Amino acid sequence: YGSEAYEEPLEEAMSEANEASVRRAVAAFNDPVGRDHYLDLYAPDVVLHGYPSGVEGRVGAHRFYSQLWAAFPDARLSLEETIASGDRIAVRYILTGIQAHDFYGAPLRSGATRIEGMTWLHFRDGRVVEVWQVSGTPDTLTRLSARAATAPSRRSASADAAALRWEDDHPEA
Repeated sequence: YGSEAYEEPLEEAMSEANEASVRRAVAAFNDPVGRDHYLDLYAPDVVLHGYPSGVEGRVGAHRFYSQLWAAFPDARLSLEETIASGDRIAVRYILTGIQAHDFYGAPLRSGATRIEGMTWLHFRDGRVVEVWQVSGTPDTLTRLSARAATAPSRRSASADAAALRWEDDHPEA
């Protein structure tokens, strides 16, 4: 049996400590006054998969979540299920909130938002060093796309200028 007898209790203790860290982070996420402490979960150089382009490291995660909390001031994260093994945790969650501002191309719409998601967290030394994030069901993605499609279009100064130049060059049209 040798060292194998010690590996299982050590792995179990690591899993429990990491899962407790996730639960503390979620409690911070749900606390409008202490939300920034949610990011204590992440190592400074955390690698993020499944986030918008350009979101890198803890600084990028802070920027992303700051925008999320501004768009959904009442955002609430609930853990539906966790599976932990050593330095990795899989989490199934639900994010709810009422949108108050535009968020990553989804214009403001009334009504509650409910997003189901899953994340896979890799821990090292008590901090998350890598995240694989999958959120949104086809229904949620369809609603967000429909919101963006029904948003009023913005006038483009460059398009207006090009149209005027075209009219000047083609007065017979």
